[in-house]
Amino acid sequence: MATSPATLPPMLGGGAPLLGHLLPFFRDPVRLLRRGYEENGGVFTLNLGGRHLTVLLGPDHHRFFFEETNKLLSIRDSMPFFLKMFSPDFYSFAEMDEYLRQRAVIMPRFKATAMKQYVGIMAGETLSLIERLGECGEFDLIPTLGPLVMDIAAHSFMGSEFHEKMGPEFFELFRDFSAGMEFVLPLWLPTRAQIRSQRAKKKLHLILQSWIEKRRAAPLATADFFQGMVEARYPDGGAIPDEILRHLILLLVWAGHETTAGQVSWVLADILQNHDYQAVLRAEVSAILGATDGRDIGWEQATAMRQMDFALRESERLHPVAFMLSRKASVDFEHDGFKFRKGDFVLLAPAVSHRMPGLWKDPDAYQPERFNPEREDSQTVSNSLIGFGGGMHRCAGVNFARMEMKIVVALLLQHFDMELIDEVRPVSGVATMWPAQPCRVRYQKRGARGTAGAADVGALARAAGCPVSH
Repeated sequence: MATSPATLPPMLGGGAPLLGHLLPFFRDPVRLLRRGYEENGGVFTLNLGGRHLTVLLGPDHHRFFFEETNKLLSIRDSMPFFLKMFSPDFYSFAEMDEYLRQRAVIMPRFKATAMKQYVGIMAGETLSLIERLGECGEFDLIPTLGPLVMDIAAHSFMGSEFHEKMGPEFFELFRDFSAGMEFVLPLWLPTRAQIRSQRAKKKLHLILQSWIEKRRAAPLATADFFQGMVEARYPDGGAIPDEILRHLILLLVWAGHETTAGQVSWVLADILQNHDYQAVLRAEVSAILGATDGRDIGWEQATAMRQMDFALRESERLHPVAFMLSRKASVDFEHDGFKFRKGDFVLLAPAVSHRMPGLWKDPDAYQPERFNPEREDSQTVSNSLIGFGGGMHRCAGVNFARMEMKIVVALLLQHFDMELIDEVRPVSGVATMWPAQPCRVRYQKRGARGTAGAADVGALARAAGCPVSH
């Protein structure tokens, strides 16, 4: 039986002469991507000023995208702005052997045995915020939770002394550094954002190098994350260059802030808009933490919060802060009956695929229980939830991020009654999809928290298993 010859993916209609879909992409990329899906299905192409971007949607396409990264699809060529922010021989942009060597340095620090030491830091920093907020008032999600996420990252990855000395300056430097992300415009344009990013990069490298040298001269008796990185070597015993060490630490702090600050804001906003599930979460937190203030929360208690896990996944589904993931075709190839040409960009669009009607029941509804594996209607299809990427290049810190979000939200719910003041909407344009400001929360300190010893936490934790599996 003869098969039809492969054709180019359909081009989305409505493009302007020369510019194609560039202007609507800049105005509202998610809306444009959704229109592409509605008109063409799971594979279609956009024209951004002569640059072709083919979008793949759905779990099977996601799997292909992740499996072919660094084979048919190049991650390095798809994100040239990263070469400005980091370096050509760093992590995902290095050759595969070098990437695996660098990954081997990071991954052990995010296994469960290592993760347990971060739980107390996450709780302590959140409780410090709660104390600063006082009895009642208002706070804006991103300006409040963004610095909290940075405090947790700086304390966890850099050590308590670094965190205490740097303070708000570190957060502001990272905001300027993040301005170097630019997917569409040519990198050589000396925009104000690019200039700020490069200046912040130089200052951050100077700061990190000084702390590396300080730790080498006076190592801690009990190694923390930063000391472990300073003393680490490649699996083959080779020394890690200081530049790579600085980049690895920058990547962890930057990526954690860029994604987690937005994602935890969405989680809290979704919970505050859905009172029934908020009551479920409050009951779970009360049962697990009892009458304590959460200061002594441990790994088992955090792991036992299964309903909170479901809430994290549902907000990741509805509001993935990385609304698209990019690769570039390394060669001409065929996939699913379509031709892909060398040099064309290939994208995944979590903001669209996470709401595909054929994949998700009631895709626009907030239903955290859809991720409950014990339900007959559970929706846990492999490669369906990709807010943190997938495959070999899945976010190394996903375990850390989810544990952090769980503890932050649990303690805020335990200590405060909260309500949203502003309408919740995503930022406009081509940017990390954080909630737009202002997105203010009115809060009031709660009274009695719970009953001590109300739940068998050990049993709940065992039943929950790994808190990051799906």
